[in-house]
Amino acid sequence: MKKILLFGTILFLAGCEIYIFDEQYVEWDDRDLFVGSYRVEEYSQTTEQFYTYDMHIQKSCCQQQEIRISNFYGVGLDIYAVVYENRITIPLQKSKGYEIEGTGKMTSERLVLTFIARDLNARIVFTDFVDAEGWPY
Repeated sequence: MKKILLFGTILFLAGCEIYIFDEQYVEWDDRDLFVGSYRVEEYSQTTEQFYTYDMHIQKSCCQQQEIRISNFYGVGLDIYAVVYENRITIPLQKSKGYEIEGTGKMTSERLVLTFIARDLNARIVFTDFVDAEGWPY
């Protein structure tokens, strides 16, 4: 009887398959899509001129959906933007004598921005309407 029970147990175990899952849960952060350095080509609708500069984006330390953008507008502005999926919103803010506001999105590895930059330091307040594209490098 013991032999039959042992044989039955071995036969049962031989028919079992054991699966081991070792997957780590990785939380997706929409900001990861934007983090990095960009070569930006900007077109001013106001002056009808093109400008090129480097811009850098990093995650904010303090806000869950916020990114920090340095050298924005090519004049050394440090601003923040709010990320939702592949889009960003640049809320109205002041930085180094400029008012900035706009939107953007990531498309095909390229960052597309539309914004206004208002120079508050100029004798006559100058508002620049800008379209820009940034390529990561």
